Amino acid sequence: MLKAVGRMPEMIAEAEKLASYVSLPAAKPYDHALVLGMGGSAIAGDIAADLFFKKAAAPIIASRNYSLPNYVGEKTLVIAISYSGNTEETLAAVKEADKKKAQIICVTSGGKLKELSDSRSWPLFLSPGGLQPRAALPYLLIPLLTALDRLKVASLAPDEIKESISLLTRLRDEFGPAKPARNNPIKQLASRTAGKLPIIFGSSGTTGAAALRFKCQLNENSKLTALLNVFPELNHNEIVNLAALKREAHNFALFILRDEDDNERVKKRIEITKSLLVRQLGGASEIASQGKSPLARLLSLVLYGDYLSVYLAIASGVDPTPVEAISRLKKELAR
Repeated sequence: MLKAVGRMPEMIAEAEKLASYVSLPAAKPYDHALVLGMGGSAIAGDIAADLFFKKAAAPIIASRNYSLPNYVGEKTLVIAISYSGNTEETLAAVKEADKKKAQIICVTSGGKLKELSDSRSWPLFLSPGGLQPRAALPYLLIPLLTALDRLKVASLAPDEIKESISLLTRLRDEFGPAKPARNNPIKQLASRTAGKLPIIFGSSGTTGAAALRFKCQLNENSKLTALLNVFPELNHNEIVNLAALKREAHNFALFILRDEDDNERVKKRIEITKSLLVRQLGGASEIASQGKSPLARLLSLVLYGDYLSVYLAIASGVDPTPVEAISRLKKELAR
């Protein structure tokens, strides 16, 4: 898994090249863009929704379900993402989208989704196979962003992908396994927080998707239970139960993801929340995005969380790669 995390810049470059070969229909106005997916495939939709929160010409919505909302129809752009191509929820939803005459685009490495796409002549972004879905994020995200850009739902700045590749390459040198712990801030953070229950705070519209990605990576790579919430919503509920905790009875590690585009009132809320919870949680580890463009900054948080989840697994003597419970569940569902 460490090798896969470190290959993120190369995957992005390869995904961009592969996406450039795909033919898409002519752009037209859409009422909304619905991204179908589950697990590691679905997070691409969340990232796109955050990335284009203030820029999209139509709402971008991640849908994790067997069925579709009633509003889906001919003016809906549906992008079905399943790395394996065999995700049953996504397959069921895309078939329903076809019946509703939505414009459909598929992103997959093969399986039944590719077969369905081929039979229906839907545009297809074909990804390289052989990875865990959560490790294949660039092969799923870049085609999605390419489709949204070329169909004029939302646009990327010309150099956003290029900057992201350059930034992630530099961060890999700073955070990767070859960097000794004495000079590696993520290894140091993993050492300080190993054995604690992670609580992750992001912010809606900026770092929320990266926070969710971090939480899911902790679940799958580190095999840890992790709590997640976002500003400003958490100030209307979860702050109450956290403030009531007795620190001596718990062992938490609070992570707060931050970005320069966080709303000014959210920035103030973060500072007040930290002061209110310092006694109960023993302080917070702030993870600030790096880079200039929104895509580069968001992906810097993704890379940070991916590395931290693997280092925490190693610190606990856990193999980050297998996800045995998911495999068993799928076998039982197939019976």
